Amino acid sequence: RLSSMSEPKLVRPPQVTVAGLLVMGGSVVVVLIALGQGALLHSLDTRAAVEKYLDQPFGDQLGLGVQGTLTLLRVVWTVAAVSAAAAAVLGWYAMQRSKGARVALSWLAVPLFVASFFFIGVSGASAFPAMVTAAVVMLWFQPARDWYDGITPPAPEPPPLPAPLPRSPTAPTGRDPLLDLPPPTAPPLYATPYAQEQRRDANPEMRPRAATWACVLTWLGSATTVVLMAALVISVLHDPGILTDGLREQPDLVDSGVTDAVLRQFLYAIAGAVTIWSVAAMALALLVWRRVRWAAIGLAVSAGTACLVCLVALIGSLQFVVLLGVCAGTLALLLRPESRAWLRR
Repeated sequence: RLSSMSEPKLVRPPQVTVAGLLVMGGSVVVVLIALGQGALLHSLDTRAAVEKYLDQPFGDQLGLGVQGTLTLLRVVWTVAAVSAAAAAVLGWYAMQRSKGARVALSWLAVPLFVASFFFIGVSGASAFPAMVTAAVVMLWFQPARDWYDGITPPAPEPPPLPAPLPRSPTAPTGRDPLLDLPPPTAPPLYATPYAQEQRRDANPEMRPRAATWACVLTWLGSATTVVLMAALVISVLHDPGILTDGLREQPDLVDSGVTDAVLRQFLYAIAGAVTIWSVAAMALALLVWRRVRWAAIGLAVSAGTACLVCLVALIGSLQFVVLLGVCAGTLALLLRPESRAWLRR
């Protein structure tokens, strides 16, 4: 009992808090989506989608009928719902510094990620299992790893105090005796601006929260974008008409004489470029985490460019609102004074 009372209380890093909230919130959404998919399992739309998939080159090699595929989907959605429900509970225990909950979440992230490719009929449904998976991966990075291991970060060394000036042995001249006292060795009791500045200067190497959140938002947004691009390419490979049927409804494309093969190649090029862009943004965020100034400039340019792209895309669809918020938040956090001052040192 005495040892537990004398042990210093470890402060939970913001990284763990963000990851835990994303795991719990995303898991609840996955449970609702999986239940909705199970309720529509025997609908005519689902059966028609399954029959269309089984008639394609990849689906006809599975050796499954319509009923067998529906049974497989029921099993996958049930596993996803159970795994997400367990992850929602374990996310709370992971925020309470439970190493067992973190390990269990790592195992549950695998079926959740696999089940994201089986969600049909719901736009953007695969992004939520990917978000939960990325949040679980965050729990294995620093400083979350040291927090789970009970390692206390070293206390910053206080700045050296200036040597007091020697007192003159001459006779008193009416000088205020308070001016001859040695300088203070501790900050004032009240939270004055001077005390806050002293505490900030005492540990100039500490990463500000704005820079931490900018890196976390970049990793989450980029990882989700990569998963969505991969899911889009896989969907087009399995069903080439899923893209061309929608684009052919536009009269400009019909009159231009663009073939379906050209449209698919254009989609693959766009998906590849966006994937490379997202991976590069994740690498820049890692360098910003390690306090590389030029990487912060590159990440800010990338986030600003992504904001412009999302604003243009919003004209045709409102599905880019979340991505626009992530990019704008990253740019705003990188431009905060504490982030720029930390990177300049």
